[in-house]
Amino acid sequence: MRPVHFLREGVFLSLSLPFLAGLLFTGGPLASLVGEVVVLLLATVVRPGRRKVFWLGLNLPIVMTSSALGGLSWWALGGQHWSLRMAAFFGSYLVVNYLLVNWMNRQMGAQHFGSHALDGLRSAVLCFGVYLLTAIGIGVSLRGDALWIVPMILIPIELLRRIISEHKLMDDQAYETMVALTVMLQRAHPYTHGHLERVGRLAEDVGRRLGLPATRATLLRKAAVLHDIGKIGIDEEVLDKPTKLTEAEYEHVKQHSEFGARILSHSDRFQAIVPWIKHHHERPDGNGYPSRLGDKEIPLESKVIAVSDAYDAMAGTEKRSYRDSMTPEEAIAELERCSGTQFDRRVVEVFIEALRGGVA
Repeated sequence: MRPVHFLREGVFLSLSLPFLAGLLFTGGPLASLVGEVVVLLLATVVRPGRRKVFWLGLNLPIVMTSSALGGLSWWALGGQHWSLRMAAFFGSYLVVNYLLVNWMNRQMGAQHFGSHALDGLRSAVLCFGVYLLTAIGIGVSLRGDALWIVPMILIPIELLRRIISEHKLMDDQAYETMVALTVMLQRAHPYTHGHLERVGRLAEDVGRRLGLPATRATLLRKAAVLHDIGKIGIDEEVLDKPTKLTEAEYEHVKQHSEFGARILSHSDRFQAIVPWIKHHHERPDGNGYPSRLGDKEIPLESKVIAVSDAYDAMAGTEKRSYRDSMTPEEAIAELERCSGTQFDRRVVEVFIEALRGGVA
């Protein structure tokens, strides 16, 4: 009745598995399976929103399959030490549940479920030991008629719940800060509204194709959304000037990448992306800014942001004051022309593959 709510992702995390394992320990696989169904029904009752029946229909086959296969693992190791059988139950349950949930996400069209899958696997590994010890405590208490111990086991479960909740709250606050900063930029320059979202999506897709881990690709998307946040500190008349900038005006605009890095450096949550923001206008030929870095010194993430940003600036739907929009093929031709000088050659190749493959 006290699940952890991941409201932005629509996910609920129930911490009932150790107690289901306790039922397994004392009543066998069938008792655990029945308990799993009861827990899901209770979770459906407390779940906010109107799509409760739909949510129940999605999750019921998953939890029943996970519990059933976990029970089969328990049963298959009959005669082995009970601790080994308990570990087999947990391992089977968590692996099957993990695979089924992520398979369902893909079938429902979740484009970027990989990072959530990785987070789910990490959570399962971290919780395995706590779950196992707690379940053993419950089972031993029930078998020894020491029912008074069972309520005490709620204490570590509640502590685990609070740790997960606080970690999630920190992530949500960081996300809300990012959204607030983005809204500020959008208010100053309305054309960026769709531009930032598209650049973020493009950057994440290309990052994944380049082999970045799922969590880092997701972080790259956040960085891409924030890559121009430093333009808040640029004179609006200069930024939206319809004619060619003077040399002094151009030098002023070039400061936006450093401004953005300074803004984000004040938040511990954004430290990893600060260099990506600062160097997203560096060039492989060494003629970029602000630091004129060489090709090998430029972060890969900065190179991805540079290509994604340039493409959408050329082919995006919003008309800029200083340039008419290009067709997608014209923008691709421009990326290829500047490949190896302004843009990283490999990033451009993968970016074009992503566009023509329909992934982005």
